[in-house]
Amino acid sequence: MKKFILWVFLPFVLMGCAHSEKDFGVSSEAAVPQRDQLESVARKWVKEGTLQFRTSDNEKTYQLITQSLKGFGAYISEESTISQNNRSGYQMTIRVPAERFDSLFQFIVDKGKIRELDRKSTEVRDVTEEFIDIQARLKIMKDSELKLTELLQQSRVLSETLEIQKQLTELRAEIESIEGRLQYVSDQVAFSTITVSFYETVKYSTRFLGDFWNAMKDGWQVFLHVLTLLAYLWAVILVFFVVLFGYKFYKRRKKEF
Repeated sequence: MKKFILWVFLPFVLMGCAHSEKDFGVSSEAAVPQRDQLESVARKWVKEGTLQFRTSDNEKTYQLITQSLKGFGAYISEESTISQNNRSGYQMTIRVPAERFDSLFQFIVDKGKIRELDRKSTEVRDVTEEFIDIQARLKIMKDSELKLTELLQQSRVLSETLEIQKQLTELRAEIESIEGRLQYVSDQVAFSTITVSFYETVKYSTRFLGDFWNAMKDGWQVFLHVLTLLAYLWAVILVFFVVLFGYKFYKRRKKEF
């Protein structure tokens, strides 16, 4: 009887399990957010902004931005330098509390010593439905986990016990995956992202001495590499000169006779 109950129950448990993120919102009516649910909860927004500009002073702009972040409760999550033929600068990804996104974004625009604005954009995405959907699916899976745990405690047949344990392992892996997604979405809602890229245009005349000196050093390194190569080929070179000398000696003796 227990075995019959188990095999009847398991398919219903597994209906609540989504095996990939793309299945969110399509496999269970209980997990689909209803309109009244969406209207009754606070909206969840993900904000992202992008700024790219030419500045009058890289270092002053860099110091201005980095020193102001603490006052906005923000931090730099990624940072890199820009170094091209005619420009140098910085690129940084800033995470800022969502409620201070607009003020920090405008602060950089106003105080960033902008000489030429290349790009300024913002994007706001409503993830309320996804947020509710993830929570609903998580609840379904945890309820299924509880029921499977109860069945496991009641099971007295080894084959049934092993099957339940297998299903529990798979279910818990799915739960961890969904919890990770929920944490990610929550973090994106709580902290907005601003990508800032700024640079100075570098005149070639100001780089000439540095480029010339680098070329001299690179040329010296090439010369040393050539000497090293010749050292590896000393036997070939020696044979070449011996053959050449022998050929000339043979030609000279042939003329004498």
